[in-house]
Amino acid sequence: MRLIRVDRAVVTEEDKTVNFRVFLPEAERTRFKIACAKHRTTMSQKALELIRAWLDAEENENSSTNKGKAD
Repeated sequence: MRLIRVDRAVVTEEDKTVNFRVFLPEAERTRFKIACAKHRTTMSQKALELIRAWLDAEENENSSTNKGKAD
């Protein structure tokens, strides 16, 4: 486990937050912002939730595909 110093605090590499930029039409951004507000969440929190769900699905799909190849 690698430790990183961030603003006088020591955090693990997994805890480090980075900036991530997404380009989309203004109308879609507005719809997303409104939907997030209705659910009392931030756009960043919802984007993170969606990205994690997609990554989990990808990893599950890849692991089931690899199991078939190992047999």
